Amino acid sequence: MPIEIRELIIKTEVRTTNSNTQNTLKSEDLSNLKGQLLEACKQMFAKENKRASYKR
Repeated sequence: MPIEIRELIIKTEVRTTNSNTQNTLKSEDLSNLKGQLLEACKQMFAKENKRASYKR
């Protein structure tokens, strides 16, 4: 009677860099990015609402 054994081993290595070498966002830049994202979302919602009003 044949027996089949399957085994899969996945080995990974995670490397991180120093936080000193990474570019960090200034609070002003982060604030600007949040504002841009908020405006883009508002435009998308407004566009979808206009589209939905035409379906009757």
